[in-house]
Amino acid sequence: MVNNIGQLYTIEGVAAGVLMVFTAYLVINSTTVITPQDIHIIDLQLEQLGNDALSVLDTPNSSVLNPDPAENKSYLQRQIENDGGNAFGQNFSFLINSKVNPYESDNLNFNATIYYRDSATGQLRMEEFYQSANYYRENAVKVKRWVYVNPTGQNNPFGLEERDQVVLVEVLLWRG
Repeated sequence: MVNNIGQLYTIEGVAAGVLMVFTAYLVINSTTVITPQDIHIIDLQLEQLGNDALSVLDTPNSSVLNPDPAENKSYLQRQIENDGGNAFGQNFSFLINSKVNPYESDNLNFNATIYYRDSATGQLRMEEFYQSANYYRENAVKVKRWVYVNPTGQNNPFGLEERDQVVLVEVLLWRG
């Protein structure tokens, strides 16, 4: 007794095989997405690094364990009130260019600017705080921090008024 049932099973098996191969081809080609590296992730990492460095520089050294009143000001406050940007350039560069390996360093550059309001004229004033030697490129990010200052000493490089005030420190960072 020979009938056509064997041929039907053979045709069904071949059709199922072709359907499985075609489905696998569609799945592999549709889920393989090749994208270039997203530049926004790099910018966000650079921005976070700059914010962290400004935060470290703007943290005072005084604490419950070290209640010295001379340590109540942060490095950033003292550098704005007395230094004029030289120490800021060295400290900020050290923080952003440091790597885990002490023999390696990164190649980040930056420009820093201070903005404050002149109470006599009411005008917004801008002073260059630090200028990098290299020209910035197109993928630069800005980080900002408000800093409380009260310049009462002899050194006042930006001519800030001798009063309690808040200045804006803006840093433009780029990989160079």
